[in-house]
Amino acid sequence: MLIKYDNFLCQQEISYILSIISSPRWIWGHKSQQSDESSFWQLEGLEEDSFFSERILNKIKEVTGDNFIVERIYMNGQTAGDSGKPHQDTKDDNGRTFLIYCNQDWQPKFGGGTSFLKEDAILGDVVTIAYTPNSAIYFQNNIFHFASPISRDFNGLRVTLAFKLLKS
Repeated sequence: MLIKYDNFLCQQEISYILSIISSPRWIWGHKSQQSDESSFWQLEGLEEDSFFSERILNKIKEVTGDNFIVERIYMNGQTAGDSGKPHQDTKDDNGRTFLIYCNQDWQPKFGGGTSFLKEDAILGDVVTIAYTPNSAIYFQNNIFHFASPISRDFNGLRVTLAFKLLKS
């Protein structure tokens, strides 16, 4: 299951998210998995902010038609040359991720989409959803996935807003 939503946020929501992105709360060194050698930026604890835990979560419930228990809400940040490692967020069939692409100035040549290994994947057999400003993807998070490499043409921070959810 993989669904993409375009134009997910209104301008007021985008402005608030951009203000959070520019805050000094980012921490370097997060890893997708314990054995992962690559690190990236992360901004944690957004489930404590009602903007995310109520307003945006209610919007997610409305568009998906699903109810959830929130496990975590946070942002990931990656720079040019970075890419993720294939991982599962959970092994639970009820686990879901709702991932919002936050950068407003993004070009296809920058890469940085989200890649998914096909269920019966042979090495390199992937489906990639392009990083599109103000879009979101919703997926069952026991599917192996990773951030695609970010081009050296991009000189900022690629930001995604992640809602880790348990479908109830």
